[in-house]
Amino acid sequence: MNSRRITLVAGAALLALACPAAAQLPPELAAFDEQVPGDLINDPTRIDWASFGENYETSGRQAADIPGGGAARVFDITAKGAFAYTVAANVPLLADITSGDQVTVGFYARVVSTERPDGKGVIGVRIQENAAPYGGFGDTTVMVGSVWEWHEVTARADKRIRKADAIVALQLAGARQQVEIGQVIVVKGSPTIVAKTAVAAAATQPDLKDPATIEMPDALRSAGQLINDPTNRAWAHGGSGGSWQGIDIPEIWLQKATRFIAPQAGANRWDLTTAIPIIPAINEGDTFTVAVVARTISAKTDDGKGVIYARIQSATPPYEGFGDKVFKIGDRWQMVNLPFTAARGFGAGDATVTLHFAGAAQTIEVGPVYVFKTN
Repeated sequence: MNSRRITLVAGAALLALACPAAAQLPPELAAFDEQVPGDLINDPTRIDWASFGENYETSGRQAADIPGGGAARVFDITAKGAFAYTVAANVPLLADITSGDQVTVGFYARVVSTERPDGKGVIGVRIQENAAPYGGFGDTTVMVGSVWEWHEVTARADKRIRKADAIVALQLAGARQQVEIGQVIVVKGSPTIVAKTAVAAAATQPDLKDPATIEMPDALRSAGQLINDPTNRAWAHGGSGGSWQGIDIPEIWLQKATRFIAPQAGANRWDLTTAIPIIPAINEGDTFTVAVVARTISAKTDDGKGVIYARIQSATPPYEGFGDKVFKIGDRWQMVNLPFTAARGFGAGDATVTLHFAGAAQTIEVGPVYVFKTN
């Protein structure tokens, strides 16, 4: 692991010593930061935001026409809430907020359907602490049309919020509606983002990166041609059989993971799922190795190990694919290498590695996923 010991205590201690109040950004976000005004204080490449509430469903969607990286979260609000925050998605921030800071939130969004007579979707935006008493500022209602548009909210902080609790809350229960939210960018120290949004959004378009620039296990360096971007965690999570949350794990490669929680076994194993995009085209007969780094937090299985199903499939319905596999994961971080042979072809950007988690009541954390073409 490039000399990093897999020791949670040591990793956490190093992290505490290394992180001052300002956001310390990984190289891919530091490059992004240079293309936006002010100081970037979130990770715009991630849409695996924690969400909560009732009378709603959420899923991920990928398509080339979604601006800012080709991925969005879909929120289907089936009943208007007593308050807009009855259903919300929380975008985590990477820096402290100090009283007097100017914070600007920008995001792409559109409404698919709505009960409102004006045909608009409604999204409340609030910068706040994700802990009691949930103090915040900048409360703004954004009206969203049926075409993808860029929206911004800017406000000056009247309180301090520590980094561990700082979020942007996107409040969604203001109407019975289906809205899609794409890339979110949050900066400090600038009243606007829009002047450089097009440049910044282009920075998250998936492309093939030089593997030498990406942290990975040494054993994978000669595995083949890397055909995904392991640093881009804008995966398409979905399903009504559980929840997910992006987390920081300093002791693993790339230091990011997503926790998938299935409170009970689903009627279908894909009732809780995620999809990792494959960048180039796939031809019938191509062979692949997919390396998944994961661990089990808890699992109601005979041996206490979590169970994950994997396949390569289309990113869009009816999700045709190949290579269905199942594997188990223990309670320590481990890497599992899965071989695949393409039974059909896909166009560039049309295929994903899809993981299913609803085969048991379990909580599993998935770190980086590396996809290699091996022939």
